Amino acid sequence: MRLSKASRFWGLPWEVPFFAVLWAFLSFQVVFLQSDQQEIGQLHPFVERFVDLNAFILKDYGPLFAAITFFLLGLACLRRSDSRFSRSLFDLLGVYYLVRMAIQLLGLNILVFDSGSSPLLLITQLIFFLPYMLLVWGWVYWRLNRMGVSHGRPLFSLDHEAAMPRVIDYYVASFSTVFSASISNIKGTSARSRILILIHGFMIYNVMGLILSRAISLVQR
Repeated sequence: MRLSKASRFWGLPWEVPFFAVLWAFLSFQVVFLQSDQQEIGQLHPFVERFVDLNAFILKDYGPLFAAITFFLLGLACLRRSDSRFSRSLFDLLGVYYLVRMAIQLLGLNILVFDSGSSPLLLITQLIFFLPYMLLVWGWVYWRLNRMGVSHGRPLFSLDHEAAMPRVIDYYVASFSTVFSASISNIKGTSARSRILILIHGFMIYNVMGLILSRAISLVQR
């Protein structure tokens, strides 16, 4: 099945600018963390490892991975957007950004326990991490549901007007979790899909808790 015009952006598959935006959010997060490395020089060992990991990715492999990312995106664009080859490249990038999301969230939770770091440091990290996380989850919902539909078993149902959810509907459902007490715009049709929604909800509450804790810390200072 070919992508419709609505699923393309300036003649490109919509995932090309999408992954470029993810790369930008992640890069800004790493750059700001690296820029504050002198301020947080004396850290808990776990926090220091998190900072070193981001510094390693930024200094040693940042330009290399950026080149690889855009090379893969360009290569995918040269092929049919619905080909198995292009789909594999997009999925490879999606898995990478999903893993980085988990690593960044773990690091942010460790960073909150370090008394030597500035409250503004974590807030700055969260400003870039929250939209990054919501975008990744939107992609995860879309990709898994598309796989389920291809096998005749949709994994998620969304509150939407169209007969079939559009790409944007999955991102609206993901971002709406920030403004509601529960994830109500998307529902799982199986135990595994409901577990994924539960994990998504836990991550949202986790990030909101980190923001609240640092906001209180700023007020107290």
